[in-house]
Amino acid sequence: MTISRALRLMPAVVLVLGLTACTDDDPGSGKGTPASSAAETTAGTSETTSTAPETPSVEPATGKELSVATVSMRLTDSPGWSVTETAVIVVASLHPDTGGTLNVTVQDAPNLPGRDTDDKAESFERTLSTEPAAPKRVENRVVDGVDCFVLDGRNDDIHHYVVGAVVGDQLFLLQFRVPAGLADGDQMIEQMLASVDIKGA
Repeated sequence: MTISRALRLMPAVVLVLGLTACTDDDPGSGKGTPASSAAETTAGTSETTSTAPETPSVEPATGKELSVATVSMRLTDSPGWSVTETAVIVVASLHPDTGGTLNVTVQDAPNLPGRDTDDKAESFERTLSTEPAAPKRVENRVVDGVDCFVLDGRNDDIHHYVVGAVVGDQLFLLQFRVPAGLADGDQMIEQMLASVDIKGA
């Protein structure tokens, strides 16, 4: 990745990182997310509990490892990836033959006391609401044994997929921005997620 391209990516990354210190939760919003709604039971099934689905079974990615203090993940095996990394964030980019740019971000940051995974999901959904293919909260999923929030958005150009969770006193976040024209884009996301190692879990 060229220095200029890395610099273009950093403002959005810094915006997301800055959110870790934010306490702007809407006090009136409650926890009425799709994940919490799925946990509500119907009449006569009060003993029913919800369980986040496991990551689909796929072959884990075996390419370059992207690693920060809390989490690591491997890229799909391709020599075309360009990687820019610091101690708290790693950004990888790939330019597929079908056009566009596939961007992957792995990052973590300290989490404020009292802020859980649901709080972070709501905050990130608001923060990313102005981005192209603004991702919305969908059902949680289990990644490397951890119940993670998921934000998912698509338009004609891009699939924006975000997975994150609070583990101990740290927040980790995995972001995928995949060109819509990449036929195996969703498969690549699943392969990378299958390689995730959450170090504090």
